[in-house]
Amino acid sequence: MNVEENATVGGENEAASVADSDAAAAAVETFGDEPATPAETRSEIARFAPRGYLQVRHILVQRPEAPRPSIVGRAVSERKHRALVLYLLLLNCWPWLQSSREPLTAGAWIRALTWEEQGVRALTWSPSTLSRSWADLQDMGLIKRGRSGKLLGVQPRREDGAEDYSAPAGRRDRMSKYFTLPHSFWNDGHFAKLTLPGLAALLIVAKETSNQPEMWVRFQDGPGWYGISAKSLQNGLRDLERHGLLHRRIETIKAPLSKTGSTSRIWYSLTGDFGLEARKAAQANADKARKRKKKTAVEPSAKVKKRPGGKKKKRLPVVSAPAPAQVSS
Repeated sequence: MNVEENATVGGENEAASVADSDAAAAAVETFGDEPATPAETRSEIARFAPRGYLQVRHILVQRPEAPRPSIVGRAVSERKHRALVLYLLLLNCWPWLQSSREPLTAGAWIRALTWEEQGVRALTWSPSTLSRSWADLQDMGLIKRGRSGKLLGVQPRREDGAEDYSAPAGRRDRMSKYFTLPHSFWNDGHFAKLTLPGLAALLIVAKETSNQPEMWVRFQDGPGWYGISAKSLQNGLRDLERHGLLHRRIETIKAPLSKTGSTSRIWYSLTGDFGLEARKAAQANADKARKRKKKTAVEPSAKVKKRPGGKKKKRLPVVSAPAPAQVSS
């Protein structure tokens, strides 16, 4: 074989090797699962959250003493829409995330916060907006940050930023009063589709209807009560109506000194899973499930079997048999 033939054979072998490599790569790409979707990521988060709802302290919306406005008002005035949504998701994950050996990656957070629906305008996320939102939450005193290897670890602080976070359930102090948000807030995309005023209005109405079916508020009460402008409160309530989350009831009441002798008062209530009855039912179901789990944990593993008649079978006394007599040979 001459040099030309050697070169030809070498080229054929090299081409065959490249073809084999391409075929192997194609085989690797062909098999295996597709990456998790945003919806699958949220479903996995919900699977680890046993209650089926998120507990949020009233003090996120309003302080019990003057000055009344709290974090929600600040988020609206400073336009920290993403930071507010991210904080709610952190609280939703914290019951199981606090005992996790590793923090969630930025990709997991972004996927969980991404809503994909054609023709729907939704809040968008990227690594830069996520990083900026964490920084905003730290500036607002709502998180503590630290490194865990190459990953950023975050720990929530209480909803008013005054101290470290602990779950409000089971506490009786007024700073631990809370309302709930159902998982449909995440599963139906309301976290991404509501405007910032709409999200603020949802939190306000959910807080005010945690123990009563409806509330009334005037737009001009927004600044003093919640730290948002009258226009933002009005726009937020309208946004909730557009998404089918709010019902209005107009009540006519006497006003002897007014021009017409009467005036109107508008009452607001949330609908569907966000309504008072639905939220109370979800809490009752969670309590029942928790009690069943606790009862199962304390029950003995082995149970005494009973006869079909319900009476235990009597045991006969055990009589030792006499030892055999010794026989001499």
